[in-house]
Amino acid sequence: MPTLSTGLVIAGAYADKLRRTLFAQLSQKIKAGELESSEVARAAAEINQFLYNILVDDLKIEKGDVVRIRVDYDVKEGSITWKKDTLTLEVFKRVDDNKVAEAIKNRIG
Repeated sequence: MPTLSTGLVIAGAYADKLRRTLFAQLSQKIKAGELESSEVARAAAEINQFLYNILVDDLKIEKGDVVRIRVDYDVKEGSITWKKDTLTLEVFKRVDDNKVAEAIKNRIG
């Protein structure tokens, strides 16, 4: 069972990264005719919508935050099926530059 992993990516770009990663992982199957590129695009859109609901609606992350997404999937008979129970998300919140500068200034004295 293959695993899709985006690596660390800003939240505003996760959908594109996920799609490109999925196409890269499945490029040999597409070239061999085992899988249609339209199926890869459909599967990417499906998981991106699912992730959007979690990241934006549930977790309220912002575009500048960083995420890492990992999820397993199966490819059978020309179809991609996500194993959503294997989904792991790591979310790193961005701290405002002014707040960071103030903390540094306070420590310096």
